[in-house]
Amino acid sequence: MIWYAEDVHHFAMSMNPDYRYEGGHWGDVAIHVLYQPGDTAAWGGGVAVQRTAKALEWLDGVFGKFAWPQISNVHRIEGGGTEFPMMIHDGSADQGLIVHELGHNYLMGILANNEWREGWLDEGFTSYQTTLFDEANGHFGGAAGDEAFLTGMDLDGTSEPASLQSEYYRDFTSYNISIYSRGEQFFHQLEYLVGGESMHRILRTYYDRWKLKHVDEEAFRDVAEEVSGMDLTGFFAQGLHSTELTDYTIGRKERKKTDSGWSTKVEVVRKSPGRVPVEVWVIGQSDTAAARSVGLAEREWVTVETRSEPKEVLLDPRVRTRDWDMMNNQKKFGFHPLGGRDYDLYLDTYFSTPVHRDEATIGFLPTVWYNDAGGITLGLRSRSDYFGRFEQNQFLVSGGTGWATDEDVLDLDEYVRLRNPVWLRSPGMTQTLDVFNVEGRYGAVLSVERTHRPHLSFGPEREVGLRLRWVVPDDARFLVPGEFEDVGTAELELSAGVRDRQGPWQLGLKGTAGGGLVYNSRGLANATGRNDLDPYFYRATLEGTADRTLSPRWRLGLRGFAGVSAGGDGETAKQRQIYASGADPLERITNPFLRSRGAPLLRPDVYYHMAGGGNLRGYDPTVSMSALVAANLELERTVLDRAQKKLFKRVSLAGFGDAGHAIADEDDPITGRNIEFLADAGAGIRAEHRLGQTSFRHSGRLPVLYQPPRPGSGPAPRRRRVRLPLALQFRSSMVV
Repeated sequence: MIWYAEDVHHFAMSMNPDYRYEGGHWGDVAIHVLYQPGDTAAWGGGVAVQRTAKALEWLDGVFGKFAWPQISNVHRIEGGGTEFPMMIHDGSADQGLIVHELGHNYLMGILANNEWREGWLDEGFTSYQTTLFDEANGHFGGAAGDEAFLTGMDLDGTSEPASLQSEYYRDFTSYNISIYSRGEQFFHQLEYLVGGESMHRILRTYYDRWKLKHVDEEAFRDVAEEVSGMDLTGFFAQGLHSTELTDYTIGRKERKKTDSGWSTKVEVVRKSPGRVPVEVWVIGQSDTAAARSVGLAEREWVTVETRSEPKEVLLDPRVRTRDWDMMNNQKKFGFHPLGGRDYDLYLDTYFSTPVHRDEATIGFLPTVWYNDAGGITLGLRSRSDYFGRFEQNQFLVSGGTGWATDEDVLDLDEYVRLRNPVWLRSPGMTQTLDVFNVEGRYGAVLSVERTHRPHLSFGPEREVGLRLRWVVPDDARFLVPGEFEDVGTAELELSAGVRDRQGPWQLGLKGTAGGGLVYNSRGLANATGRNDLDPYFYRATLEGTADRTLSPRWRLGLRGFAGVSAGGDGETAKQRQIYASGADPLERITNPFLRSRGAPLLRPDVYYHMAGGGNLRGYDPTVSMSALVAANLELERTVLDRAQKKLFKRVSLAGFGDAGHAIADEDDPITGRNIEFLADAGAGIRAEHRLGQTSFRHSGRLPVLYQPPRPGSGPAPRRRRVRLPLALQFRSSMVV
């Protein structure tokens, strides 16, 4: 079907009789532009005509002369764009959007592929030439970001090949990612493989030979092989029909002096199924030389000649092979600290963690906090990262100075976290090991979690986990009264959860179950002198959440909780009971602001809430019991929404109510108070911020109602210390 100018006019007038028209030419191609009234500044005055002409100039240079006599660019009512032969619809007059949509006239209209069967040959190809246009005009980074994103999906096991017929993708999001982004990456890697000049000739030859004809993968591959002189069968099979991971590393290396300089032999080792030629760079004292491996064998030797003495060897320094682990792509000659690797070392500002594709980062941060035992505590923390998912380790050394306290406890502490080592990579898995000796407690926590989501944009997300935790208190001067007994605990816990959206509701359900033992230096817990403290305990929790938006400014949140922790014939240790107000002592052990007696957020007149347990926000954080059921409700109204701002991006008012009941009538073993029915209600204000990569949410809450205790008994609410004017209860959370 051919669209003539009068057809375009009739079409546009049927949409809006006030549409405005402008025309122009690129060579002998007529350009017609129709735009909506009121958008003259963006589209009128020849702006859209000139940008359409610029797109034709670019595309003619990449492929060849436009095959049709005219092109019509119609301002689309909705955002985005749509393409038809000789007509494009654009949601804006953005130059990149026009280049992309007009590119479809070459890569779907003139080169007539079946975009339902081979969407990569249309959308992926068009995205590739759009990125070439952006880079030619000084805009870089889009392709590199897509490469990292796609490699991450491969690592998570959520990728699908670019070559699937459209209806075979598991959801629309996977379809979009595969044919647009993965399809585009295929063309970038082909350019890397054959070279830029050869790729340019491939595009020109393909267009000249197949314009105004039907094309498919075989047609394009035949041209690419003919022009490049290479057998590309394996590359097309891997790049389009699989999602195999690529990983090359440097094995042995040798260097020797020659008559003309230096000769370096490098062993390139393939560790994953993906195969692609790899650039091998040798960095000398005054020059750099490069060669390519074939990339097929598991072990292959490459020789590189330099004029000056070699210092180091690099694999794929331009990040073109989709090598997922680039931490093993560098080796230096001689002895070097940090294993001979380069790291991005930076001063940690706490709010951001630099993430690199080709090297790891290490940030250093001085730390300071306070507690009543050690006084002002000084320390130094380092944290590392690779690729935003691996080697996310932390090391912290700190010590109490005795300043600003009468107790003057000098204490040197260490905390180590090892998270997601590269050698333990597994799709959807997170592995963490914490080892610590901090402020009167020592122990270790080993956890493994796996998440799985069948669909990328809808449906349930499931997680399962296993955690082994061992914690021993060894200096009561740091411990918060009423939170720890003088016993160590060792426990194994299994967890499972699911999150999903059903209509307007965001739903979640998570359960944990496990057990362990308590002991001290004299053996199991019965040596402590408490006859009712069982040496073995079991612990289980179940939490359900429901959250929905009632209107653009109103939100409703609901939560239900049940927990039990007890021994076979009696109670368990205080630190492993179910806490009514929030997180239990072991959940807070890694936070120095909440860990020890007198810490900044545990001061007598500071009311800070860390979510957990029964979440009864009006009660003292030391109230615990062996079994509890609880419910929480929150109604929130947004009063300020500034999505583009950093501070106070969103401010809202919220009312809340909490209720809980001990499953068995019992007394708190530390306070002696009887625990039965608990309830509170109040109001608060919430503010959200973002600094760097870190999102903050701060809440100030004012509990105004609570279930009063029975005379001489009952749990102590947080209000028991409050004097008018009432103090706010604060809570914050961070997402990095």
